[in-house]
Order: sequence, then C-alpha cells, then structure tokens
Amino acid sequence: MKWCSALLLACAAGCAPIVTHGPRVEQGITGYITMGAGKSLCGPETCESILVPQLGAGVRYGWTATDSTPGFSAGFTYSAPVVSSELDLYVQAPGSQLGVDAGAGVLAAGTHVMAYVQLGRMQPDGSGWYTTQGYAILGRRQIAILLADNYEQVEPRYWAPTVAYRTGGPYGMHYYVTGAFGTAEKYHPDRPGVRTGRQPVRSVMAGIAFQVRRAHPTRPATPAPAPAPPPTQPR
Repeated sequence: MKWCSALLLACAAGCAPIVTHGPRVEQGITGYITMGAGKSLCGPETCESILVPQLGAGVRYGWTATDSTPGFSAGFTYSAPVVSSELDLYVQAPGSQLGVDAGAGVLAAGTHVMAYVQLGRMQPDGSGWYTTQGYAILGRRQIAILLADNYEQVEPRYWAPTVAYRTGGPYGMHYYVTGAFGTAEKYHPDRPGVRTGRQPVRSVMAGIAFQVRRAHPTRPATPAPAPAPPPTQPR
C-alpha cells in the first residue's frame, strides 16, 4: 500500500504548466481540451520525478489585436489534479511586424507559476508554427522514494521551450513538443527548512490541445444608397 501511495504522489506532483494557445489572440469564446505524456531524459537515480503535461479542459475569451491596439485573452483550465487548475492571462502586441505575431503572458495555479513569451507566423485561417519560451517555478512537492517510509520534497525551477503547430479553422489542433531544463532543490521530509541536495530537471513532453471556437457571424455589408436621379430640365 505504501508503494502504491508513493507512485500516486509522484504522478500527482509531476504536472507541468502548458500554454494551450498560439501567439495570435482569437476573437470570442474558445473551448479546449489538452493532454500529453512526458519522459525523463535522465535515470531515476538522478531525476527522481517525471514531469507530465497538464491533463484538463478549459475555456478562454479573447479580444483581437489591431494595428494600433494590443489583443488580450483570459483562460481557465480545469486540471485532473484539481489543485493544479490554472489561470492564463495573455497580451498580444499590436500590429504584425513582418507577418510575425508576438506576445507575453503568465500561467498561475496553486502548484506553479510560469511567465512566457510567444512568437509565430500565423496564417489568416489560424494555422501556423509558433514557439513558446517560458520559465516555470513549481511549488514544493513530494517525490516518492520507493521501498522507503518517507518522502523527500523538491522545488523545481526550469526553462520550458516549446515548438508547436496549429491547424487552420475554428476546430483547431495544437501539436506541441516541449522541454524542461533546470534544477530542483531537495528538502528533508521532516525538517522543511533543511536542504538535502539538488537534482537536475531534464524532461521532454509531447501532446495535443484540441480547440473549438465559437464562430461569430459576419455582419452583412450595408448596401450603398442608390444615386439620386438627375434633375429634370424644364422644357
């Protein structure tokens, strides 16, 4: 039973923040689900915890950018471990220099916070490649030590580079690959202020985010008024 509990703690502690949108803000309401899997790039003796992407569903509302005003979006993701459900606030820079969309935002949850920037070349239908560069700070969490009666705690800090592609249309798929490269301070389980060492954070994660955007009907163009007939000349 202790062994099973340890594995559950390790899984629950491993959720990593993932940005579920591209650099161009889309107007209106967007619903989405996200899922993925992770793999450690070092052995269990060196990296005792494995990061996995958020598994959840969410909703986002956006206001598009113009040539002179920025765009904004706010979203909320309900994650399978409830405490890691997160708020996503994002600002897109106005205009589109050289056809490139860019912006910055922050993910915030009870277990983590990540500041990030985004850059990409998005097409009129919403498709395109983009990158997200973030720095994640994860709160102190337990890691499982198999065949032991106690659990050490770690505080991960890492750089999170991501490359993603979004398909076009309101029913878009985001395919992404992201990494985690940093360190995690280790602490004694019974004496929280006592640091026992440091371990690397080296993971790669891949996943998808499927989105459905509510289409906004286009406003019909107002027909131009008919020209007035020329005045009649008296005979």
